[in-house]
Amino acid sequence: MTELLRQVIAEIEKLPEDQQNAIASRLLAELKQEPENLLLQQLASTEAVVWSPYEAYEAAQTLSELLAAAKQEDNA
Repeated sequence: MTELLRQVIAEIEKLPEDQQNAIASRLLAELKQEPENLLLQQLASTEAVVWSPYEAYEAAQTLSELLAAAKQEDNA
């Protein structure tokens, strides 16, 4: 446990029980939402890049050749 967290807990312990429970409930709810929020924040902060072979003729040809080779291996 970090020193900062120890200090926070020491201050919380000085509060009445109902306030301690309220703080604990809020922290727990925040911790449970954090992974979801983190993913949403990451998605919002990045630009989605989707590659497509459309107008990428060499790439489309390479993919076509790889597919043909894989089919030949399966038939062999």
